[in-house]
Amino acid sequence: MDHRERVLTALAHQQPDRVPLALWGSAYGITDGLYYNLLHELGWKPLPPFRPRKGHTVNYYDDRILDLIDADIRHVWLGSTDLASPPAEGGADAWGVPWRRAGGYLFPGDPPLAQATVEDLEDYPWPKVESLVRREELLERARYLRGETDYAVAARAVASYGPFEQACQLRGTEQFMIDLLTDEDFAVALIHQIVGVLHRWLEIYLDTVAPYIDIMELPGDDYASQTAPLISPRLFDKYFKPCWQKLVGLVKQASACTYVLFHSDGAVAPFIASLLEVGVDILHPLEPVPATDMAAVKREYGQRLSFLGGIDIKQAMTGPEEGVMAEVRRRIELLADGGGYILAPSNHLQPDVPPRNVFALFQAARRYGVRQFTCQALSWAS
Repeated sequence: MDHRERVLTALAHQQPDRVPLALWGSAYGITDGLYYNLLHELGWKPLPPFRPRKGHTVNYYDDRILDLIDADIRHVWLGSTDLASPPAEGGADAWGVPWRRAGGYLFPGDPPLAQATVEDLEDYPWPKVESLVRREELLERARYLRGETDYAVAARAVASYGPFEQACQLRGTEQFMIDLLTDEDFAVALIHQIVGVLHRWLEIYLDTVAPYIDIMELPGDDYASQTAPLISPRLFDKYFKPCWQKLVGLVKQASACTYVLFHSDGAVAPFIASLLEVGVDILHPLEPVPATDMAAVKREYGQRLSFLGGIDIKQAMTGPEEGVMAEVRRRIELLADGGGYILAPSNHLQPDVPPRNVFALFQAARRYGVRQFTCQALSWAS
């Protein structure tokens, strides 16, 4: 199979010739520190950043490394996650949220809508969407990938955060959680404004490249911690399920054959049924946390939902190579049977990951991800 055929076969819940591989998407990239460590290991010079403002922890995208690991997916981007982000050393983003740098990371500061009323939301300076995109760069990249390569094409998310996380940054997490329970009018009005911005961004994105993409990645929205949901499934269905139904519907209307990827960290199993109902096709990362039974999730949802990710970045990827290989084999055994799995990190690979482990990850995936067919049985390569 070529790369695109391999990905599409897996997403159709059929068995590809090997498990597809992915890296450098919206929530499974390589942070700048690790990128430079990889370049040092390879003796290469960096490419120009795809986010020139460098307002994120992942500002580079390097097809050379993806070629080296034989990843099956390549990505396009609209530019808004760069132009709407804060400056590299901190400051306000396009939403008006102030950010400060501490070490190698940016953290949100005082929420600008902490004291706001419903009436204040009408006058708030929401992002001016049309000024925050780079259509020409996006279209050039998409045409190149579709016309001159055999890779599956994924569109990186139009924004870094979905309605829940963006509302927490604007309002303050504690206050917004209180709003969801005690001030429905304000919560609904704030979510409505945020979704309106995301919807317009997504309209521009799809208008530019819908015919060229196979996967549309939605803005990430973390609804769970490592141990339990942050909000109840009831509150999710009340406030956020309609938002995602609107955004996913926009993608499906533009291109019925485009697969929609949803990202949410932590113990998200209680939300999966609702995500399927709104039309989500792929879930990232299905994070390897004790609160999530991967085998049970695969059994219950594996015929209707695909999984991208699964690889532990906190222990396996920072430890010895043998641990990386064991992690890869375990995830393939749990998730790859019958298709529906694309192997990738469960989040951005951090600077504490040894460069050798990045190569070991994908070498092991190519080794263990090949299905062995015999007259006796079917088994994964060992």
